[in-house]
Amino acid sequence: MSPVFAPIFAALHEKAFPAEPWDEASFATLLAQPHMHGFLDERGGFLLLRIVLDEAEIITIGVTMPRQGIATALLAQGIATARAAGVQKIHLEVAEDNAAARALYAAQNFIQTGRRKAYYADGAAALTLARDLG
Repeated sequence: MSPVFAPIFAALHEKAFPAEPWDEASFATLLAQPHMHGFLDERGGFLLLRIVLDEAEIITIGVTMPRQGIATALLAQGIATARAAGVQKIHLEVAEDNAAARALYAAQNFIQTGRRKAYYADGAAALTLARDLG
C-alpha cells in the first residue's frame, strides 16, 4: 500500500487511539518504507505489517468499531501475507492493560515474550508477544 493512503490510516488511527493518534506524515513515512504492508477494512480498521526476511512485526492495528470481527479479519490477512512471504515468526507489542487486544492475540496463538515497563506515554507497560508460523 502506498503513501497515498496515509490520510485514511491517520484518520482511522485517530478514531481508534484518540489519546495518541499518529499523524498523516508518520503514516506516509511508514507506508513508503520497503517491506511494509498495509491493510484496510472498509468497516473501520487498519493494520501495518513489516516483513523482513523470515520475521514480521505488526507495527499497528486498530479498529473504530470494537467487537465486529474487524481486528480478527485484519490479523488473519496479515498472518496469511506473512506466511506467503515465508515468515517464520511474527512479533508485536500491546499495552498490558488492553484486555481486548490481549484476548485477540491469545486467541491467535501469540505468546508473551517480554515486558517493557512504562513503555507508553501514559506510563502503561507494553507486553511483547510473538507467534511462530513455521
